[in-house]
Amino acid sequence: MAGVMGLGERLDAVRRTASASGVAVVVDLHGKLVDLSFTREALDLPPGRLAAIVRELAEEAAAAALAEGLAVVGEVVPAEALG
Repeated sequence: MAGVMGLGERLDAVRRTASASGVAVVVDLHGKLVDLSFTREALDLPPGRLAAIVRELAEEAAAAALAEGLAVVGEVVPAEALG
């Protein structure tokens, strides 16, 4: 069926974004960073603070991506099988 994604494709498509202080990160289902952008605000931060923000945002986005992935799996696998 055209336009219908299988489970694997849906999981591969999971992306989550988090942003703060001029930094935006995008991660995939596995928490792998797939995009990173900075505004002038972010580039004016001290390097250590900028690195900390990137780490914090990546962790936040990774948790959201995992939750989305679990929701996708939950649509096709009975809840009692996941528990």
